[in-house]
Amino acid sequence: MPYCTSCGAEYKQGVKFCGECGASTTGGAAAPERRAASGAAPGSGSGPETKLWEGKPAGISDRIKGIVGLNTTTYTITSQRIMVKTGLIGKDVEEIELLRVNDFSVAQSIPQRILGIGTLTVFSDDASSPQLLFHRIRQPQSVKDVLRQAVRNEKIANNISYREQI
Repeated sequence: MPYCTSCGAEYKQGVKFCGECGASTTGGAAAPERRAASGAAPGSGSGPETKLWEGKPAGISDRIKGIVGLNTTTYTITSQRIMVKTGLIGKDVEEIELLRVNDFSVAQSIPQRILGIGTLTVFSDDASSPQLLFHRIRQPQSVKDVLRQAVRNEKIANNISYREQI
Protein backbone atom coordinates (compact mmCIF):
# COMPACT_ATOMS: atom_id res chain seq x y z
CA MET A 1 0.00 0.00 0.00
CA PRO A 2 1.22 3.55 -0.71
CA TYR A 3 2.17 6.11 1.96
CA CYS A 4 1.36 9.83 2.22
CA THR A 5 4.28 12.11 1.38
CA SER A 6 3.12 14.71 3.92
CA CYS A 7 2.44 12.70 7.09
CA GLY A 8 3.64 9.18 6.25
CA ALA A 9 0.26 7.53 6.88
CA GLU A 10 -0.69 4.50 4.81
CA TYR A 11 -3.67 4.96 2.46
CA LYS A 12 -5.67 2.75 0.08
CA GLN A 13 -4.78 2.59 -3.59
CA GLY A 14 -6.88 4.97 -5.73
CA VAL A 15 -7.89 7.55 -3.08
CA LYS A 16 -7.34 11.21 -3.93
CA PHE A 17 -6.57 12.52 -0.43
CA CYS A 18 -4.86 11.18 2.67
CA GLY A 19 -7.32 10.15 5.39
CA GLU A 20 -5.02 11.45 8.15
CA CYS A 21 -3.80 14.87 7.01
CA GLY A 22 -5.97 15.57 3.94
CA ALA A 23 -3.01 16.05 1.60
CA SER A 24 -3.41 15.19 -2.06
CA THR A 25 -2.12 11.73 -2.96
CA THR A 26 -1.57 12.75 -6.59
CA GLY A 27 1.22 15.13 -5.63
CA GLY A 28 0.10 18.08 -7.78
CA ALA A 29 -2.83 19.56 -5.87
CA ALA A 30 -2.70 21.37 -2.56
CA ALA A 31 -4.25 19.85 0.55
CA PRO A 32 -7.93 20.67 1.07
CA GLU A 33 -8.83 23.03 3.89
CA ARG A 34 -10.18 21.54 7.08
CA ARG A 35 -13.60 22.91 7.94
CA ALA A 36 -14.01 21.51 11.45
CA ALA A 37 -14.43 25.04 12.81
CA SER A 38 -17.40 25.71 10.52
CA GLY A 39 -19.20 22.56 11.61
CA ALA A 40 -18.21 20.23 8.81
CA ALA A 41 -17.24 16.67 9.48
CA PRO A 42 -13.47 16.19 9.41
CA GLY A 43 -12.43 15.10 5.94
CA SER A 44 -15.77 16.13 4.45
CA GLY A 45 -15.55 15.99 0.69
CA SER A 46 -18.68 17.90 -0.28
CA GLY A 47 -17.23 21.40 -0.73
CA PRO A 48 -18.29 24.62 1.00
CA GLU A 49 -21.45 24.61 3.08
CA THR A 50 -24.45 26.19 1.32
CA LYS A 51 -27.95 26.86 2.59
CA LEU A 52 -30.53 24.70 0.79
CA TRP A 53 -33.72 25.54 2.72
CA GLU A 54 -34.80 27.69 5.66
CA GLY A 55 -38.21 27.99 7.26
CA LYS A 56 -40.29 28.63 10.36
CA PRO A 57 -43.31 26.88 11.85
CA ALA A 58 -46.38 27.92 9.84
CA GLY A 59 -49.41 26.90 11.92
CA ILE A 60 -52.14 29.42 12.75
CA SER A 61 -50.71 30.15 16.21
CA ASP A 62 -47.22 30.40 14.70
CA ARG A 63 -48.40 32.97 12.16
CA ILE A 64 -49.85 35.10 14.96
CA LYS A 65 -46.55 34.79 16.85
CA GLY A 66 -44.76 35.87 13.65
CA ILE A 67 -46.83 39.05 13.41
CA VAL A 68 -45.97 39.93 17.01
CA GLY A 69 -42.34 38.89 16.49
CA LEU A 70 -42.36 35.94 18.89
CA ASN A 71 -41.95 33.10 16.38
CA THR A 72 -38.30 32.46 17.17
CA THR A 73 -37.93 28.91 15.86
CA THR A 74 -35.94 28.56 12.64
CA TYR A 75 -35.28 25.36 10.70
CA THR A 76 -32.28 25.28 8.35
CA ILE A 77 -31.01 22.62 5.95
CA THR A 78 -27.53 23.15 4.53
CA SER A 79 -25.41 20.98 2.28
CA GLN A 80 -23.71 19.48 5.37
CA ARG A 81 -26.08 19.67 8.37
CA ILE A 82 -29.55 20.28 9.73
CA MET A 83 -30.10 22.98 12.38
CA VAL A 84 -33.06 23.87 14.60
CA LYS A 85 -32.70 27.18 16.43
CA THR A 86 -35.21 28.11 19.15
CA GLY A 87 -35.48 30.68 21.90
CA LEU A 88 -36.38 34.32 22.35
CA ILE A 89 -33.73 35.46 24.83
CA GLY A 90 -31.52 32.40 25.18
CA LYS A 91 -30.85 30.42 22.03
CA ASP A 92 -30.95 26.63 21.80
CA VAL A 93 -29.39 25.14 18.66
CA GLU A 94 -29.67 21.46 17.74
CA GLU A 95 -27.62 20.12 14.84
CA ILE A 96 -27.34 16.85 13.00
CA GLU A 97 -24.71 16.19 10.37
CA LEU A 98 -26.27 14.91 7.14
CA LEU A 99 -23.91 11.93 7.26
CA ARG A 100 -25.72 10.74 10.41
CA VAL A 101 -29.26 10.88 8.97
CA ASN A 102 -30.89 7.46 8.53
CA ASP A 103 -34.52 8.14 7.60
CA PHE A 104 -37.34 10.72 7.45
CA SER A 105 -41.10 10.73 7.83
CA VAL A 106 -43.84 13.26 7.15
CA ALA A 107 -47.04 13.41 9.21
CA GLN A 108 -50.09 15.53 8.34
CA SER A 109 -53.47 15.58 10.03
CA ILE A 110 -56.58 16.56 8.04
CA PRO A 111 -56.53 20.20 9.24
CA GLN A 112 -52.81 20.37 8.49
CA ARG A 113 -53.38 19.05 4.96
CA ILE A 114 -55.98 21.77 4.42
CA LEU A 115 -53.47 24.41 5.58
CA GLY A 116 -50.63 22.84 3.56
CA ILE A 117 -48.44 22.21 6.60
CA GLY A 118 -47.08 19.12 8.38
CA THR A 119 -44.40 17.72 10.63
CA LEU A 120 -41.15 16.33 9.23
CA THR A 121 -39.29 13.90 11.50
CA VAL A 122 -35.59 13.21 10.86
CA PHE A 123 -34.20 9.97 12.31
CA SER A 124 -30.45 9.78 12.86
CA ASP A 125 -27.79 7.81 14.67
CA ASP A 126 -26.74 10.95 16.58
CA ALA A 127 -26.69 10.06 20.29
CA SER A 128 -27.66 13.56 21.48
CA SER A 129 -30.70 13.92 19.19
CA PRO A 130 -31.82 10.68 17.53
CA GLN A 131 -35.01 12.43 16.30
CA LEU A 132 -35.27 16.00 15.08
CA LEU A 133 -38.74 17.41 14.47
CA PHE A 134 -39.68 20.20 12.08
CA HIS A 135 -43.11 21.10 13.50
CA ARG A 136 -45.81 22.64 11.27
CA ILE A 137 -43.68 23.50 8.23
CA ARG A 138 -45.07 24.53 4.84
CA GLN A 139 -44.92 21.90 2.08
CA PRO A 140 -43.34 19.18 4.24
CA GLN A 141 -43.10 16.70 1.36
CA SER A 142 -41.00 19.04 -0.78
CA VAL A 143 -38.78 19.87 2.23
CA LYS A 144 -38.31 16.11 2.78
CA ASP A 145 -37.28 15.76 -0.88
CA VAL A 146 -34.71 18.58 -0.51
CA LEU A 147 -33.34 16.92 2.63
CA ARG A 148 -33.27 13.47 1.03
CA GLN A 149 -31.27 14.74 -1.95
CA ALA A 150 -28.87 16.63 0.34
CA VAL A 151 -28.26 13.50 2.43
CA ARG A 152 -27.62 11.41 -0.68
CA ASN A 153 -25.22 14.01 -2.11
CA GLU A 154 -23.28 14.29 1.17
CA LYS A 155 -22.96 10.51 1.54
CA ILE A 156 -21.83 10.14 -2.08
CA ALA A 157 -19.30 12.97 -1.64
CA ASN A 158 -17.87 11.20 1.42
CA ASN A 159 -17.99 7.74 -0.21
CA ILE A 160 -20.38 6.26 2.36
CA SER A 161 -22.53 3.28 1.46
CA TYR A 162 -24.48 0.72 3.49
CA ARG A 163 -24.94 -2.97 3.04
CA GLU A 164 -27.41 -5.24 4.75
CA GLN A 165 -26.55 -8.83 5.48
CA ILE A 166 -29.30 -11.40 5.36
